[in-house]
Amino acid sequence: MATIKNIHDYTDIIETSYKKSTKYKQMKRKNRAAQFAPFAALTGYKDIIHDTERLTEEKRIIDENKRMLLDQKLKHFLKTQEMIKITYFKKDETKTGGCYLSIMQSVKRIDELYKTVILNNQQIIAIEDIYDLEEK
Repeated sequence: MATIKNIHDYTDIIETSYKKSTKYKQMKRKNRAAQFAPFAALTGYKDIIHDTERLTEEKRIIDENKRMLLDQKLKHFLKTQEMIKITYFKKDETKTGGCYLSIMQSVKRIDELYKTVILNNQQIIAIEDIYDLEEK
């Protein structure tokens, strides 16, 4: 059985000079480097992992007495136009549940038809999502 020796020391091309193309412009170094940049084989996988790590909580149920008290406070703060701390539930767009957020703002208008509160910064919050109102 004969062994094949495939040894090549490249001496025939080592001394050869580089020929620049006359047909194409030389690629910029930045673009050349981009060809070898790593890529994400699983597009969106990192986002899915991040989304799974995020914690959510269930919306707390408010009894009828607290709901009536919140409605009275809302009407009062609408009249006085004072800054208040509004704590409300924001539903998560991708997972079940959501989170409670607080904002300092004054009430601009209460829309009875759509059951929403419009704040002075134009943010709209559903009345049923409001958990607490505090005077500041």
